[in-house]
Amino acid sequence: MNTYNNEKNWYKDALNKKLSGVCSGFARRFDFPIWATRLVTILLFIQFPLFIGGGYLAAHFCLDTKA
Repeated sequence: MNTYNNEKNWYKDALNKKLSGVCSGFARRFDFPIWATRLVTILLFIQFPLFIGGGYLAAHFCLDTKA
């Protein structure tokens, strides 16, 4: 029997968003604190702006929004 947990997909979180909800959706997916996910994203963006910025934009355009 196949069981699939739909709640563990990665969505943009429209309720807790600051920019587009990518970080808050990622935090909910992996059960991390939202503030920690945003902090790590900012620190990584400072070190690797092209890679992290491109990944964030790709996630923004590819992920579905879940309210």
